[in-house]
Amino acid sequence: MLENNKTRLVDLAAWMAYTGLGRNTAMKFGESLGCRVRIGRRVLYDLAVADREIDKLHEARQ
Repeated sequence: MLENNKTRLVDLAAWMAYTGLGRNTAMKFGESLGCRVRIGRRVLYDLAVADREIDKLHEARQ
């Protein structure tokens, strides 16, 4: 059985640490990337989607 220890969905505090952005900018950035996920009242950020979209942004600049 394979173990997956990598966290995929993170809360706002972890998203801020991951991106190095402040609260409001991190929320706007997550929304613009399309990685914001609502589960009930919780708002989480999908790191797999964020990484994929950030890679696309990086490729578009080259």
